[in-house]
Amino acid sequence: MEDYLEKLLKLIFKNHATDVHFILKEEKLEISLRTSMGIINVKGKFPVALFHYLKYISNLDLGNEGKAQSGNFTYTWNRTSYFFRFSYLKTLHIQTAVLRVLNNHQSLKIDSLSKDKKQNQIFYNWCHFRSGLTIISGPTGSGKTTTLNAILENISQGNKLKVISLEDPIEIQSDTYLQLQINEKMNFDYEEGIKQLLRHDPDVIMIGEVRDQKTAQSLIRCALSGHMVFTTLHAKSCREAILRLLDFGVRENDLREVLTALTNQRIFASKNGKGRVCVYEIAQREEIKQYFERGTFFEKHENIFDEIHKSVEKGYISKAQAQQDISF
Repeated sequence: MEDYLEKLLKLIFKNHATDVHFILKEEKLEISLRTSMGIINVKGKFPVALFHYLKYISNLDLGNEGKAQSGNFTYTWNRTSYFFRFSYLKTLHIQTAVLRVLNNHQSLKIDSLSKDKKQNQIFYNWCHFRSGLTIISGPTGSGKTTTLNAILENISQGNKLKVISLEDPIEIQSDTYLQLQINEKMNFDYEEGIKQLLRHDPDVIMIGEVRDQKTAQSLIRCALSGHMVFTTLHAKSCREAILRLLDFGVRENDLREVLTALTNQRIFASKNGKGRVCVYEIAQREEIKQYFERGTFFEKHENIFDEIHKSVEKGYISKAQAQQDISF
């Protein structure tokens, strides 16, 4: 099975994939990759045994496959160790899973995040915040982790502040700030993790992702306590990011008080085929205040789809690439 796993790894790295999707139905295995070019179906047969092998090396409870599970494993290939998370779900007729490559994210400096130098300067400015809440939002595979890591690296290196992150999983390993890994089997969830990290006197806190009401409310409490808090959130635009937090039960007055900055992003393969391009919608404090007062950002505010159009017009990405976004 290792030969098939290494064949799959070659496809992952060739296509710069972040996730591998599996569907097992009637003893037929379908595999696709999530890339900056969208979802790519894998041609060529992989045996069903590979799917079961991944469950085994991920330490899933094979006697309890009716339960949604998540496990992880490390695999060394070409003298490099790679870390993987394998999330598994079984329904009446199919088995499905997602394999995520945890350390396949490129670590970037802030200057390399956006083609727009003014946007990069905004990110540098965010590194000097001392309190509040900054949210990096976007869909799966849009580069949120890379953006957040670049900002945190700059804060911890340049400003000599104590940065602590709480992540599930840790996707980019850093030597410059303390990273804590969620372990629900040991009762170390986001709520308990936040309690513990606050005892370590952090200047800046990063909560890996807001996924539920409990995490959202803990996040707001951290920001209200005077800490600078960064997090990521799945959302299609800056406006939707605010609405999602309110849907999680966060009080509007509290969110209005702490929300300092907000970005939404997409990632595309560059038009010239060399590297990738990240496109950002950015909302800063004054725009956010107006949103809460009037239900809309400034008239001159450019949303994520405006920004994608600009990137097409400037030749950074192709129109075909842009149209992969369902809302473009």
